[in-house]
Amino acid sequence: MIALEDLGHRQSFDLDFHTRAALVDTRPLLAELERSTEGGFEVVQVPDELGSGFGGLLALPGGEKIAIQVLSNYEDVPEGDLVPSTTAPPIQRVTLRRYLADKIQCVVERVEARDLFDIGAVLGARPDLSLAARRFVADQDALLLAERLTGWSEASIAEDLGAYAGVDPRQAVVTLKMLLSWLAEDARGGGST
Repeated sequence: MIALEDLGHRQSFDLDFHTRAALVDTRPLLAELERSTEGGFEVVQVPDELGSGFGGLLALPGGEKIAIQVLSNYEDVPEGDLVPSTTAPPIQRVTLRRYLADKIQCVVERVEARDLFDIGAVLGARPDLSLAARRFVADQDALLLAERLTGWSEASIAEDLGAYAGVDPRQAVVTLKMLLSWLAEDARGGGST
């Protein structure tokens, strides 16, 4: 919803939902999804023994299927990190600041160039969040973040972003270089955190 409501920077292939309260075991959510869709949800990835996530295909009324992936949420989402959606008013969504923190965390946890592109889009739209972004970077394991960032090349970023029409991979490269420079400054003790 951030891409739609705040940034308009790229087409999104998914919707990310958070629960307000931590949700470690997702199996009750799967049971409710199966019950409420009356057979319209096909499980393709069963929950593990702890129930930490599942995936499947949800059949829409027109017969089209969309992929759904549900993962555990290990922390509560504070009220201050939620705002009403302008697209779907009954739903609340995370703030741009929380989205930025989550995206920086995603760079550490997974390897997807869209996260770099999204971080750059947030900071381009809201430069006032730059100091917060530096703090979010400083809160990460610097060695792990540096490993993730240096694993990218301009070619691999361009390839990874190829699925997104109208996305300029050079913007993700600029973000990558910025994050690396922040890590270097922090390592020298000159960061702005």
